[in-house]
Amino acid sequence: PILSTAKVLLVGIGADEQMAGYARHRSSYLKGGYTQLESELTMDMNRLWKRNLGRDDRIISNHAKEARFPYLDEEVVKFLKKS
Repeated sequence: PILSTAKVLLVGIGADEQMAGYARHRSSYLKGGYTQLESELTMDMNRLWKRNLGRDDRIISNHAKEARFPYLDEEVVKFLKKS
């Protein structure tokens, strides 16, 4: 096993959901262009809070670590949304 004394972990959640990192994003784009892709990305971000964050936070905190989500920082989200 790999052991670390780090107390805080940087988690990459939100990157794929905002920058079209999943295969289904490509499928959405091929089916309906940018409009369909944008709709898919919005849906991903809206459900991210329910589907992933609670689970990931519980798993990480169960190992006595704290999670930080840099891709979900308000300024990062705003920047990516306008890009």
